Amino acid sequence: MNNPKYEGLTTLANEKKFSGLIQIEEGNKLVYQYIHGFSNREQNIPITKDTLFAIASGTKFLTALAIGKLIDEKKISLDSKVKELYDLKIESIDPTITIRQLLSNTSGMADYLDEDLLDGETPIYFSVPFKDLINPKDFIPIFSKRDQKSKPGEIFNYNNQGFVYLAIIVEEISKKSYKDYINQEILRPLGITRSGIYHLDHFPSDTALGYLNNKEDSLTNIGLLPYESGGDGGAICSFDELRTLWKSFFDYKIISKELVNEFIKIQATIDEKTNN
Repeated sequence: MNNPKYEGLTTLANEKKFSGLIQIEEGNKLVYQYIHGFSNREQNIPITKDTLFAIASGTKFLTALAIGKLIDEKKISLDSKVKELYDLKIESIDPTITIRQLLSNTSGMADYLDEDLLDGETPIYFSVPFKDLINPKDFIPIFSKRDQKSKPGEIFNYNNQGFVYLAIIVEEISKKSYKDYINQEILRPLGITRSGIYHLDHFPSDTALGYLNNKEDSLTNIGLLPYESGGDGGAICSFDELRTLWKSFFDYKIISKELVNEFIKIQATIDEKTNN
């Protein structure tokens, strides 16, 4: 669906050989849609509006919603100290870190996956095989033991480890697996039936494969990812169901209005010169 207003976006997508789906709505009206590429290049299966995509760090939103639901149920609070909820027994992690600081990436703790050190090209490997990273607690052996980067609440620093820690807390408080809590308590009540957390071997057949940037153009990233979500990535979602999720969030169908307003408040700022 072309729209002169977004002609530049189409041009850019073509130049970058973008593979996926872009959709823009104004109000409830669809004004632009761009679909290009294959969900499976080997079998020439085209991407459609119903294709499921791995949403990577978009999974962190699901983790935040799970925490929010537990807060609304008065089982924890934004100011709960995370060590008191689940002790990782890592001495370098400040014992005063709170739920709020993990959610807002201001805990100051080091990260098991420090994205400042990644070049976007070199594959990532850990001391634990990817096939053994199935539950959030499976990530604990690869958690960083390095000293805090900053004091809690002092500086914004994007942190994957913090969201795995939050997923561990979801399991500890709810007594459900992270996967079951997200699928059963967050998504299915909204009528979201296809998107969710799956084991890598059990992705629905209409899930787009992820591909590496290489000369062959056909090597997938399967085998280079945790086999199930740890809370910082790993969920899959279709466009329509992702829209349903966001609409439900702003319609207060998942967590309370009070908590939605708290979640969307500015929690930290970044100095553009120092990136902190």
